[in-house]
Amino acid sequence: MKDTLLLSERARAIWGKTNRIDDTEWLPLYVHMVDSAAMATKIWDTWMPQGTKDVIIRDCGGDEELAKKLAVFLAGIHDIGKATPVFQAKPITFGTEAESFAWKTERAGLPMIAGLRDCNHPTHPIAGEVILEEYLMRVHGWDRKMARQYACVVGGHHGTPPDKGKLDDTGLDEVKRKKSGLNSGEWVVTQDELIDFVANIAGIGKYEWEFLSNIRFSAQSAVLVTGLVIMSDWIASNSDDGMFPLVQTEVWADDEESSFLNDGEDDDIQSWAGLRHRADRAWSHVQLPHAWVPEDIPSSCQELFATRFRLPEGAKPRPVQEEAVRIANETNHPGLMVIEAPMGEGKTEAALAAAEILAQRTGRGGICVALPTMATTDAMFARVHHWLEALPSCDFTNEKTVWLAHGKAQLNDDFRGIIASSHRRFSSVDQDDSDSESTKRRIDVSPETVVSDWLWGRKKGALANFLVCTVDQVLMGALQMKHVVLRQLALANKVVVVDECHAYDAYMQEYLKMALEWLGGYRTPVILLSATLPERQRKEMVEAYLKGWDSAEDKSNNAAGKPNILAMLKADKSKVESKSADCSSILQKESSAISDAYPLLTYTEGHEIKHVDVKPSGRSMTVCCKIVDDDDESLLSLVNTLLVDGGCIGVICDTVGRAQRTAELLSDRYGNDFVKLTHSRFMDIDRMSNERELRDLLGPESTVGNGNRPEKLIVVGTQVLEQSLDIDFDALITDIAPVDLIMQRLGRVHRHRRGDGECNRPQSLRTASCYIRGIETWKAEGPEFARGVDAVYDAAALMEALSVLGLKEAGTSCVQRLPQDIARTVRKAYGDDRRELIPSAWVSRYDDACGKRDVKREKKKEDADKYLLQSVKSTNQKNHSLVDWFSPKVDENKGQRAVRDTRDTVEVMLLREDDGEVRLLPWAGNRCTGVEEGAVVPTESMPGDAVAKVAAQCSVRLPMGLCLPDKIGALIAALEDGCASEAACWQESPWLVGKLALFLHEEDGRFVSSELCGNVIAYSREAGLTYRKKEDN
Repeated sequence: MKDTLLLSERARAIWGKTNRIDDTEWLPLYVHMVDSAAMATKIWDTWMPQGTKDVIIRDCGGDEELAKKLAVFLAGIHDIGKATPVFQAKPITFGTEAESFAWKTERAGLPMIAGLRDCNHPTHPIAGEVILEEYLMRVHGWDRKMARQYACVVGGHHGTPPDKGKLDDTGLDEVKRKKSGLNSGEWVVTQDELIDFVANIAGIGKYEWEFLSNIRFSAQSAVLVTGLVIMSDWIASNSDDGMFPLVQTEVWADDEESSFLNDGEDDDIQSWAGLRHRADRAWSHVQLPHAWVPEDIPSSCQELFATRFRLPEGAKPRPVQEEAVRIANETNHPGLMVIEAPMGEGKTEAALAAAEILAQRTGRGGICVALPTMATTDAMFARVHHWLEALPSCDFTNEKTVWLAHGKAQLNDDFRGIIASSHRRFSSVDQDDSDSESTKRRIDVSPETVVSDWLWGRKKGALANFLVCTVDQVLMGALQMKHVVLRQLALANKVVVVDECHAYDAYMQEYLKMALEWLGGYRTPVILLSATLPERQRKEMVEAYLKGWDSAEDKSNNAAGKPNILAMLKADKSKVESKSADCSSILQKESSAISDAYPLLTYTEGHEIKHVDVKPSGRSMTVCCKIVDDDDESLLSLVNTLLVDGGCIGVICDTVGRAQRTAELLSDRYGNDFVKLTHSRFMDIDRMSNERELRDLLGPESTVGNGNRPEKLIVVGTQVLEQSLDIDFDALITDIAPVDLIMQRLGRVHRHRRGDGECNRPQSLRTASCYIRGIETWKAEGPEFARGVDAVYDAAALMEALSVLGLKEAGTSCVQRLPQDIARTVRKAYGDDRRELIPSAWVSRYDDACGKRDVKREKKKEDADKYLLQSVKSTNQKNHSLVDWFSPKVDENKGQRAVRDTRDTVEVMLLREDDGEVRLLPWAGNRCTGVEEGAVVPTESMPGDAVAKVAAQCSVRLPMGLCLPDKIGALIAALEDGCASEAACWQESPWLVGKLALFLHEEDGRFVSSELCGNVIAYSREAGLTYRKKEDN
């Protein structure tokens, strides 16, 4: 390529960027085009993994070079809509007197139109798509349908899919055609010149245009390329000195040749050498990581687990882990894997080992691990971090980029440590002041795992190679939300692991299934984990994934007579393999055998669905389950009996209110020292402390012998006890719940082996037992559940649980063998014949409860559908492009709430007022960072980072009862009024900006608020947050 830019004066005169202040600096559009194309080239060559590129390559007839050329072209041409009169007339800055650069285009000979200064339509993405469509039709003879498949990337480069009505209006309306330059010979020639200029940069010529005009560009490819274009545009739009700075404007002089005021500091934008230097400098500055390329994966499962998970001497992988690794290694065309196994079988390690193998085999450049709650996500982050550090390093720089994504991620110490380590390594990515005490403290973290400077924040963090997140981040990939293409690109790059996949209601399941369909469309490997999964739910998730997989089939390869996936699923023609521990013989069975198989691995091989029945690791136990009365005296009598020889008892309640009342009752009897309470209505700092204490007291390494496990303890909690803590009870008391959750809770009884024959447990508790309460009365027509219990769970599901367990009247009991009975029990309770389990006397009440449940489920599905993306198949068949894919209905800041069927709630920091000062609560602090308990939080100046972080950790969400839709506005207003003067300086702190505070004062050993919308809020370290009506004083 010659070093001189062969562009006309008209093409050079069109502006693309300004400083939004004055006319001293600008950037010609052609330069931004070159910058964007250069970044797309770099992203394609380094950051984008091969598996993601393969999606686009398939649509380009298997020609990788053509796929790259197309991506680079679309990135370079994305702003062609700025080469229009309507855009060139825009003022440089706001205000009626603001200047514009319209004189540049007019002086170059491009006619401008009067009165366009304040005109915003058509927008430049819409105008750009129309310009590119008409260019492809007029110059290269394409039809509009084919042109639109590619041009929609230009129309959607701001994150919103193009609107067909706006495109048609721009293309047909004479006034808007004139605004876009489509009726002006001079403008059309210049637009064509710029398009040809970018095509030449990308290497697209006559052959490529002809080839592309005859192939289908799928919605999947359009999404991925749009995501790449947005990334390229964002990087190329950074005008910092080390990136792509603007240049000084040219001299106004009619008698001089056009020149630039070059004082030696401006970039050379008139030669290819100068533009290449500009791109190379920016790329080295942005430090976007190379895609992870898994290497040196041991061939034996034993060695793989020994090196990645530091297995103790003599330990071996469990059968489930061995089978997951075998499937990952041997399956042709791997896709979805579902691992159903009891707690303690090492599902997480199995998933990570399989994910590493699948990433290597399918060309994925990272792994995403998604979990149901912030607590489970925080716990998983530490495990993934240790695994990452055990992975062999590649020859690339910073390929182990990691991001933690949930609402409280910045409070995770492990994540903060990695940020600090990255901070020291290459650049400042932390929001803290460099002089703050927290950044002075050196944290010993290996520099291999890093947080990338550019991959920072809500939109870009998920683009890191390794993502640990709440499941919302995956579900938002199926949400009608601006920039969803970036989220889909982020997920398509990775092997996606979804833990606790049974834990999502009908609303969230709709998003999960749609996310799985799109991931199937990208051929992205997915691993779903569950201890207990209803059969219908498993089938629906497999079906969703295969619908997407089918849409990714190359039409030329669709042989006649290929079996239809959905028909195959309905006929249940999936294969079942029976696997012994040594993975020996394979037996074909009827699909009915699946109902008893456990542990069970389900996986897809191309279009085929297979199941592997795996033997458990060997440990099993018998749990005696018994119904007990729900009154206080019965509970106290039961606990007295259980603790006769001491022991650690868990009490799981279905609501926070029941947990608080239960803990108060037991504390009155046994004292606060013997009763611990944990639930979601504690401040973050207290909740994390509670969970840390429980892990220390009841975790696998704590024993009575080493003095860490208490001789007597009662732990009361909500659902957090069933899923996020690796702790072990000698006996369990639980509220009634759906049967899969009952089975999950049973996994907390005798979870860890405590000596031969459980000899290290109290003698009376060496046989595992579980006592089920929450039934207020037993009537002939069926049980009536305690207040609040059937508000959390459907009464129909609770009746099914009681029936399948054979607990059909007061005082009855049953025996469950774990893990042998888990699959059979859960699948019967959720099977098509579950009504036959219900006692005949209950049927009328049960049918009524089922009707209510069905209505609720349909309502959830309808509500989810309002914001749900179109399916892959529909997008490809009906739209043939991303035009009219969706119109964003969800604000990007509200995406996490939109994928959970929850009402808005209000989060507040709980602080105390003391002698005119604002302080932390007396026990809140962090001595490691120099923050004493009860420290002052400044209100006259911005608080330092250390105390601000602790204050932010003193946040809690107010109960739903205070945040009703008709009351939440008044509540927020009252909170804002209550902390307006104190919080003014806090807005300068990155930790406290936008936070609401509720000030408490000490009263009778608790901290209480003044009246708040007719209520009084109270908080104590033992009970957490409670509230009552003011008149109840």
